[in-house]
This record gives sequence, structure tokens and C-alpha cells, in this order.
Amino acid sequence: MYKALIVDDEIYAVMGIKSGVDWEKLHVSEVYEAYNMRDALQIFDRTPIDIMICDIEMPRGTGIELLEKVNEISPETETIFLTAHSAFDFMKRAIQLDGFDYLLKPVEFDVLQETISKALASIEEERELHKLRKQYKPYYDMWRKKKPLIVDKFWNDLFSGRIVCTPDNAASILEEHELSDLKDAPFLPILVSVESWLREFSTKDEEIMEYAIRKGAAEMLLPAGSGEVIQTKQGVNVVVIAGDAWKNPLFDLHSRCEKYVQNCHKYFGCNVSCYIGTSSSLYEVAETYRQLLEIEYNNLNKSNQVYSMTSQGTHSIQTMIPRISTWTILLEQGKLEELQNEIRCRISEMKKIQGLSLSGLEGFRHEFMQMVHYILHKNGLSAFELFQPQEGMLLNAQPRNLEQLELSALRMVGIIHQELHQNHSVIQRIQYYIKEHLSEPITREQLASYVHLNPAYLSRLFKREVGESITDYILHLRMSLAKDLIESSTMPISDVAKTFGYHNFSHFSKMFRKVYDASPQQFRQQSV
Repeated sequence: MYKALIVDDEIYAVMGIKSGVDWEKLHVSEVYEAYNMRDALQIFDRTPIDIMICDIEMPRGTGIELLEKVNEISPETETIFLTAHSAFDFMKRAIQLDGFDYLLKPVEFDVLQETISKALASIEEERELHKLRKQYKPYYDMWRKKKPLIVDKFWNDLFSGRIVCTPDNAASILEEHELSDLKDAPFLPILVSVESWLREFSTKDEEIMEYAIRKGAAEMLLPAGSGEVIQTKQGVNVVVIAGDAWKNPLFDLHSRCEKYVQNCHKYFGCNVSCYIGTSSSLYEVAETYRQLLEIEYNNLNKSNQVYSMTSQGTHSIQTMIPRISTWTILLEQGKLEELQNEIRCRISEMKKIQGLSLSGLEGFRHEFMQMVHYILHKNGLSAFELFQPQEGMLLNAQPRNLEQLELSALRMVGIIHQELHQNHSVIQRIQYYIKEHLSEPITREQLASYVHLNPAYLSRLFKREVGESITDYILHLRMSLAKDLIESSTMPISDVAKTFGYHNFSHFSKMFRKVYDASPQQFRQQSV
């Protein structure tokens, strides 16, 4: 329940507001009255006030002077000003002091009630945000102290392809990284995909919250601590379970994942999906991880779900044609010449295989095309549009010999390289879209749909390439352009706000102050 204070030097105005508003509907349990600034401040000394409805022009201390005092003793209080006429200087100062809104007298009670309702909603939102910050503060302290671990680097290197593990070198790699106890262990990777946040977070806050999400995954999804929860250098959260303890019916991994998804939504304010892999050896687990990523990329619709490779129709892992998983990394990093040499070497090795059949060529092409579609889908590109215009390079063309296979593979990676590293990237397309729609509401899901990507993947890609979250980028772009208009034009600041999609002036002012640590009015005064 909330507490309200009505301040006006006219007793009938106070009585009218008190009787004309349905306070019970607004969940306001107590309504106080004051007829001057001194009486109002005495009420603040006795009890906390959530919302103050205040006349601006009063003989014994104006509403502006009262708000200056209230901001010092009760900054959480929201203030709605009432005024008998449009006094520009008064209203300008009220906005500078972060007043919630102002209404002209005689006030219509339904309009006043709606304005009070919005102010109370703003208070509730601030309280929830404060509660959430307080809740994840312990995770922030832990996050700051967290030191890089050898095991974290090992899994990052394995998933990124910097370590290529085979049946022959697995034992030596584990020994080199002081992980020999995992020599004979199977591994089950689970990809934890943060699809969206239920409230706006800065880049820093998102990082802290994702750390909290990983800590929660370690507590709920690792059997007796047997495994690791890491975040890859690309921002992907991965649970790696070591051993077979998860197969125990009492552990019930799928149910735990469902409960974990629900808890993330409830306690961390986000939509999360879990993608469960299959039990894999050390030299297979990187490929399992890659397939989980592909399943995530292809999931453009449902959040708060638990998926598994078996339910997705993915069969048990088969040994991939050597090195092809690392080619993905070379292509994405723009190392075209190195990749072309890799392809030529692999084709040369295949020439030495006695009795190589047409099915062997088709098997290579099948794996190669999986890589092609995987990369194109990640970057929001269409294979049909990219390759169809190329003479003699149809997507369904089957090579009849190794020379044709090599030529086809080299031409394809060349075209993809040019598209990824010389033409407009998916992030550039997103940035252009944002600039063209600044006056409209823009969501991460909307942007992901525009480039046909999973929202979680787009968020990671954007942050990696731009250096800040999508939310921060949009806010900083809007405020930068708004600042330029405020400094260089005579356009009313309220119109500037509307130009960039802010129809609540108070919210615009708060966002502007958040970025520039000053109000829009102060910037305009400095530019005069």
C-alpha cells in the first residue's frame, strides 16, 4: 500500500482532490493534507510519502521550493504538480527537479487518477529494480574476485578449435592441462541460452547477471560438482558434466533443467532455454557443442524451453571428416588463404586413399555443406541467394571427382569470405535498421527476426563486435542525436523527446541524465 500527500493553499482544492480520486483502487491507504510548505515538511518528518500532488504557486513557499527540499529528504517520492496557468519558468524548473508530471487546473479527476497510477507504477518499478540489484550484489562481489582458471581456458580452447583433440592425443592434452583425472570420462555439454531480459540492463549489469545465471547452473545442473560451467570467449554459457552421474534416474537431468529455466525467469528476470547434448568423448565433445549451437541458431521462436539433441532428431555423434570443424573458425576469422591451403591438403590426402568411391566424395561434400549452412545462418545470409547467381555452382550440384570437389569448395569459401569480410555484416545491417527506426520501440527479438537469427546469438554477436549491449547502443545513439538537436536547434525539448520515441517526458529526462549526468535543459542553457 502507498501513502499520498496533497499540498495546496486552497482548502477546497485539497478536499476536491481527496474526494474525487478513487484512492482504494490505486492501493493508497493513507492520504495526508497540507496547506503550505512548512506543514508538508512536517508530514515528511513523521511518515514516508510515496506520491505528492502539489500546487506550484503558493504564498508561503512555492511547490518548486518544496520539491527542492523533498528531493533532499525523500528522493524516492514522485511529485505531480498542479498549476492554474502555463507558467513556463515554473514548469521548466519542475522538470529540472525531476517532477513526474504537471497538470493544469481545474484538474479532471480521471486524468489525475491516471497520472497518479503511472507515477505509482514508476515507483514500483524502481523498487523492483532496487530489490533485484540487492539480490545479485553477492554475485557481483564474487564476479569481481573470480580469477581465470586453467580448466576454464582448456574448455574455451577446445570449443573454439585452438585445441584439436583426437583419440591419439587426448591423454597428453589432459595431462598438459593437469586434468588427467578426466582421462576416461564421458562429457555431456548443455548450452544455456539467455534469450531475453525482462527489464533493461546495462552491459555491465548483463555481465553480472549472466555470472549469477552460471552460478545457478552449477548448483542445479552439475551432479555433486562433477563438471564445469563456463562462458566461452564468444559469450556462450556452457555446462559440461563429466562422468555418468547424470544418468541416475534420481538425478533426472531434464526435470532439473526445466526447474532451472523457471528459476532464471523468476529470480534473475530473464528468458532462458537449455539445449542438452549427448554423452561424448573428449575428442567428440567440441563437435557436440557445435551441433548444439546450430540447434540454438535454428530456434527462432520459443523461449523458456528445454531441448535435447535426441529429441531434435540428432543422432549420436559420428567422427567428422578430420579438421573440418576448425575450418569454420578460419572462415569466420577471415583467414581465407590458410583455409584454402587446408582444403587443398585435405583433398590431396583423399587422393591417396585407395578405392575412394563416389559416396566418399558425397560424404565430404555433405559435411562441408553443413559447415557452409551453419556459417551463413549464423550471419543471417541465404545460401540460395548467395550461390544461385554463380555460374555452374548450384547448391545441389554433386562433384564427380576430387578436382571438381576442390574447385567447388574453394569457390564457395571465397564467396562466403567476401560476403562476411568485405560486404555489409549482419551487425552493420542491424545498426542501419536501428538508425532508421529510432522513433519507434525497438526490441532485441524484433532485430533478431529482421536478420533471421536467434535473439541470444544476436546479442552475443552484437556485444562482441560493437563492445556494448544492444540496449546500451540504442540508448546512447538516441541520446547522442537528442543532445545534438538540443544544442543546435530551437526545437522544444518535448518535441525532441518525441522524435526519438519518448512520449513520457520524465522518462526521457531520466535517460538523458543517465547518459550525460545532466538534464536536457542544462545542456540547452549551456549552448545558448
